[in-house]
Amino acid sequence: MTKIFKKLRFLFLFLKALVVKEYRIILLGLVLGSICFIILPKIGKIIPRLKKTEKVGIVGQFTINNLPDEVLKEISSGLTGVSAKGEAVPLIAESWELTDQGTTYLFKLKSSPVIWHDGHTLDSKDINYNFEDVNFTLRGGFLKFTLKEPFSPFPIVLSRPLFKKGLVGLGKYRVSQIQKSGNYIKSILLVPYGQSSIFQSSAVNDLPKKLYRFYNNENDLKTAFNLGEINYIAKIFDLNKLLLTKAATVKKEVMKDAYIGAFFNSGKPPFQEKTFRQAVAYAIAKESDDHRALGPLNPASWAYNPDVKPYLQDFTRAKELIGKDKSLPQKIIISAFPQYEKLASQIKENLKMIGLSSEVRIVSFIPEDFDIFIIAREIPPDPDQYYFWHSNQAGNFFNYSSPRIDKLLEDGRKTADKEERKNIYFDFQRFLVEDSPAVFLTHPTFYSVTRNSQVL
Repeated sequence: MTKIFKKLRFLFLFLKALVVKEYRIILLGLVLGSICFIILPKIGKIIPRLKKTEKVGIVGQFTINNLPDEVLKEISSGLTGVSAKGEAVPLIAESWELTDQGTTYLFKLKSSPVIWHDGHTLDSKDINYNFEDVNFTLRGGFLKFTLKEPFSPFPIVLSRPLFKKGLVGLGKYRVSQIQKSGNYIKSILLVPYGQSSIFQSSAVNDLPKKLYRFYNNENDLKTAFNLGEINYIAKIFDLNKLLLTKAATVKKEVMKDAYIGAFFNSGKPPFQEKTFRQAVAYAIAKESDDHRALGPLNPASWAYNPDVKPYLQDFTRAKELIGKDKSLPQKIIISAFPQYEKLASQIKENLKMIGLSSEVRIVSFIPEDFDIFIIAREIPPDPDQYYFWHSNQAGNFFNYSSPRIDKLLEDGRKTADKEERKNIYFDFQRFLVEDSPAVFLTHPTFYSVTRNSQVL
């Protein structure tokens, strides 16, 4: 016990002497320790964190007036949104109702304030859609749109984002900086904006900045990725010439809101004949998995009809149908853009198997004269396909004419009841595919590419 006591006494005296001699250093250490463990964490909560930046590359030349939808929808919102099934859903508008036999839409704005990026609260007077043949008035907290005739896709049309001058919007991102080269935008920087009641502020505040850079073509886009100018590519159709290291993540997806089709010039013999079009449809090879496009609508659409004629490749049936048609062409011209040259060559071989001679021509624009033209088309969210297939519309560049299809398209856009519209568009798809003005081939495959250090 005596030895232990002596050791404790020695330790006490040693510490006492140390404190007396070095008390300034010890006091400074206590102060610095308090700052590190108590004060700094509180300051960290007050000082805003450095925002991360996501650098995104997009192909295309854009001006202030025609930015791509994927950018515009980050900056602002419309009265409505669009669900995955292509239905209009409330967004800035809290609700709406249809009256006067489908010609009047009455929209009610959200009761909670929605804030523009300039800090002003959205007012009904700020709604600046400019539609032809639509009368727009304000009535209390309601927006009244009066149409000359019923147009059932109208709520989907109102999903178009609203803006004030200078790309001042209502979305979760606001425009921070724009760089131009002449009239074209080289890049646009977006930063999170969390004051709008449409989005939860806490979620918005955790978002990174987004820097969009625009390139003339996919080769320039790939070079920019390889050099580190961008770290994210949202949509690209082939991976050639991309330097994909272990730090890169590639995601492959099927683009269900678009399809690739072989369109027949229905105003030109022998494609005026339904049996000949069907023969060619049976001859052409198709995808056998979920890439296959059966018709002109998105498979996720509420109006999609999966029970249409699939036209599985059948050379025997194709030859039978050709046998009924005596006016066969000496040579069929298959026109295609460069990216579809391989597909055009495949169709050429398919036609050869049923005794039809053909030639592939690679073009840079839609030719005035063609027999078969291979092209990709985007599918709008609403099932209305009036512009593409009605006989008097510019989108019907292949001269297809069918009184039955015209009537279905006219009825579909005038009918307000959803179930009635669904029945109309089911018939539209069934009769259109049966008539074969085009062969629906595939939904395109695209890739998104992320460099794992993309968030800097």
